[in-house]
Amino acid sequence: MHYPEQTEPQAARAFDDDIDSSAAPARLRANRRLLFFAGLGLAVYLLALVATIPAGILIPLPDASGTIWRGAASLAGGDRVEWRWAPLRSLIRLGFAADFTVTGTDTMLGGRALLRSGGRVTVDSVSGSADGALLNAVANPGFACTVRMQIDIRELSIGGGDRGADGRIHSQPGICQAFGGTAPVTVPALTLVLDRTPGVTMINLIPRGGRRTPFLVGGLEKGGRLRLIVTAEGAAALPFMSPPGGMKIETEL
Repeated sequence: MHYPEQTEPQAARAFDDDIDSSAAPARLRANRRLLFFAGLGLAVYLLALVATIPAGILIPLPDASGTIWRGAASLAGGDRVEWRWAPLRSLIRLGFAADFTVTGTDTMLGGRALLRSGGRVTVDSVSGSADGALLNAVANPGFACTVRMQIDIRELSIGGGDRGADGRIHSQPGICQAFGGTAPVTVPALTLVLDRTPGVTMINLIPRGGRRTPFLVGGLEKGGRLRLIVTAEGAAALPFMSPPGGMKIETEL
């Protein structure tokens, strides 16, 4: 059988095709490297852009200063909170995640926070010591306490979504006074127990040592309904919290 001879241009094209096919993997690797570095450059640019956003736009604190990358704010009572953005954790958990510390005259604690759309706020791994000023800044309970606390909160979620908490707060003996000019009251050492179960967080405030009769019991449902009962013993020991005989409290968080 006779095969037609290739003309010179045809032979040259065939030779060029062989070169192109052998170089294709190298070109592919080069293109991938180019795309990788281009994507990396874009990510760095966006990260730097986000890092310059003023803290007041995202952080729900009135005196927030700095940026969302790193900033600080003053709390009522003289404590100060500082935070540092955690970009990787923010990406994984689909929100604004940050590590934070709270410092003050008798306060030194740290933890992690996560802010999500809809006003949902979650803090976890919170541990350290605090004074009564932090209680007023966070909860605004209607009374002021001079007391030292040891805090160990594994998780606390408020705002939209599944609300609840899990942890312990131990307080030393101290003095509390209701707003309005009433006399100060000496309070014993207490423990606040927060046990998160499916659907509800059980709440118990009990004296440390001696009799373990609870001063306050209740529950926080995941939907936000809070029910508390100040017992008769609690009303006697903590009169700034309740009228004599105790009381029931029901509200929405």
